[in-house]
Amino acid sequence: MGSRLVAEFTQVEQHVPQEIVEAARALAQQKRIDLVVAMGGGSAMGVGKGVLAGESRSLIAIPTTYAGSEMTPVFGSTNRANGHKSVQRDPTVLAKVVIYDPEVTLDLSPELTASTAMNALAHCVEACYAVDVNPLVPGVALEGIRRIVRSLPLCLADGHNLKAREDLLLGAYLAGFSIGNAKMALHHGICHVLGGRTGVAHGVLNTIMLPHVMRFMADAVPDSMTAIAEAMDSRQQSAPEAVARLVATLPVPHRLRDTGVPADVLDWAAGEAGTNSRIRGDPKPVTDAEVGDILRAAW
Repeated sequence: MGSRLVAEFTQVEQHVPQEIVEAARALAQQKRIDLVVAMGGGSAMGVGKGVLAGESRSLIAIPTTYAGSEMTPVFGSTNRANGHKSVQRDPTVLAKVVIYDPEVTLDLSPELTASTAMNALAHCVEACYAVDVNPLVPGVALEGIRRIVRSLPLCLADGHNLKAREDLLLGAYLAGFSIGNAKMALHHGICHVLGGRTGVAHGVLNTIMLPHVMRFMADAVPDSMTAIAEAMDSRQQSAPEAVARLVATLPVPHRLRDTGVPADVLDWAAGEAGTNSRIRGDPKPVTDAEVGDILRAAW
């Protein structure tokens, strides 16, 4: 970028604390920035979007994980004082350009590879059954599922498999596009609430929670679940069980208790996640008690 680069901001933290966003915005204001280049995972994208919000600036995104935030108009920030994570949707924060380069992902650790790929898979799953979703979107999401499921094991077996890394990035792109054009549902509602309160990485929470939430939703969306199972090439198992089987193979914690989430936070999280059900794309009603049951099963 040469002389066009006038400032760098490197204090990115996961779950995007509000004071980090404000510090980045202050730097952008001081340096009279008109273009932001965000390079990194979902948190880096979140800070980049936060710098754009409400301003006449543009974003170039270079993702180094499979979180998919670069393709969505969604961004969140966390109030560290009370652990509340607020999530917004604003089309003005969409990147003008996204550069996918599999070479920058070759040294991504197995845990980050697995957990951020599961975040992408969750994007696809929720886009398949979100209420009022554009009928074009589920087909894109199912193709994302096919690519993620076939390429993730290859990337874990050999992190320098460039072809598999490229395929997984393409799956993440399709996933980000899908959830960017659908309402997030209960799964992401739970993950955002838990992440803001406990600090557990968003991808890890996605990995743990996805099969449990899918089991709860399955009876409301049988056709979507059948399509997801077929995309995963699972003819003997239901979609939730196929995802659970995949999770069991991953180098990521498999239970909330294994991440340090205390049992006494579950009821609070259930109430917080249930509160937002009216604005989500849930295909069936959900009560706080039902969210509590889901969380306890995952714990």
